[in-house]
Amino acid sequence: MSKSNYDVLKNEEVLLRHPKLFDSCIVRYVDFAEDENFGYLCLQLCEYTLEEHISNNDGSLRLEELVYDVLDSLRSLHCLEPQILHRDLKPQNVLIDVNGRARLADFGISRRLPKDQTTHHTRSAGTEGWMATETLKGGDEIRYKWSTDIQVAGMLIYFILSGGGHPFGEPFERVYNIHQGTHTLDRVQDVVAKDLIEGMIDREPEKRQKVEKCLSHPFFWTSAKKVEYLRKVGNEKEVAIRRNTNQDLISSLEECAGGVSYNQWRDKFSSDLVKMVDDRKKPYAESILGLLRFIRNLLEHYPKEAAKVDLMSLFPHLFGCVYKFSKSQGWNLESPLREMFTAEATIGPTRDVLSPTNYEDQVNLAVQESQPTTIATRSISGDRTYI
Repeated sequence: MSKSNYDVLKNEEVLLRHPKLFDSCIVRYVDFAEDENFGYLCLQLCEYTLEEHISNNDGSLRLEELVYDVLDSLRSLHCLEPQILHRDLKPQNVLIDVNGRARLADFGISRRLPKDQTTHHTRSAGTEGWMATETLKGGDEIRYKWSTDIQVAGMLIYFILSGGGHPFGEPFERVYNIHQGTHTLDRVQDVVAKDLIEGMIDREPEKRQKVEKCLSHPFFWTSAKKVEYLRKVGNEKEVAIRRNTNQDLISSLEECAGGVSYNQWRDKFSSDLVKMVDDRKKPYAESILGLLRFIRNLLEHYPKEAAKVDLMSLFPHLFGCVYKFSKSQGWNLESPLREMFTAEATIGPTRDVLSPTNYEDQVNLAVQESQPTTIATRSISGDRTYI
């Protein structure tokens, strides 16, 4: 970067060299050099931007993992003492590395909060269409907090899961819609993903979820944890009642099912298993409530048989339906469901975090700050690229 804009580059260098960020999920600092006219910031090798990945419709990477990586990167910043605010989240500033991980990059206008402070006062910063509601008023006294990054991160998550969409519409209408709080999530079908995004992009900053809570959201739960959730819902007294079943409750559940019928749920199981678990005197109802109670009793009383059944594959939309319904009933705020939302979530196998040593081994970079750095330039289609 030209030294005429040197403050941006030096700011990024200082932030990236923070010792607690090297093992994080943000793009890694390698080295810095300068000459008479330019400063050179050498970073971890990455393949392409998130924008390029989504526009190329490359299905090689799991979208859920990209979403997790973006939030994990943001956690690395927000959980420092004191915090770092990114302030310019957008698809072009998320890079995909050689291992397929998404990493936040471009910290030129990021700011580290002074000790014991939670807000940074400054002029409006960021990229049009990728700015939080409270930053759109202009002036010299914009208040940047962790919640400012969170709203834009929610836009990024929708961008990933929708294949390039934006919750606040097309470019020409985004600023107005962000200001008004008018959004649509129609391009994402997963109700649990929608719930995560809605908790992040709320117009009111104080209603947005902190990044730690976002990462423990049911969207990231393992199949085993989702099944455990269904078991606990099956224990709710409204579900356990076998007589005079509340028809309003069933209707509400069916509405949350979004047109998916569960009236023939017995057909998904083997006849022998149904015969084993079913109540001969009063069989389980042909409804979602009956299915939930069946699942509960299967897991409670026949664990060996239950271990052979992949409930998430048999009923791929059931968890989202039940989660949405339970939330509307307030059950998620009460024990025993409430405790399920406190532990940090994972998505499948733990993703490897490279240590400083094996990172250099893998990308074959052994740049030492104490050694002279050779700078080469080349021209590609008229643009200057520094390598």
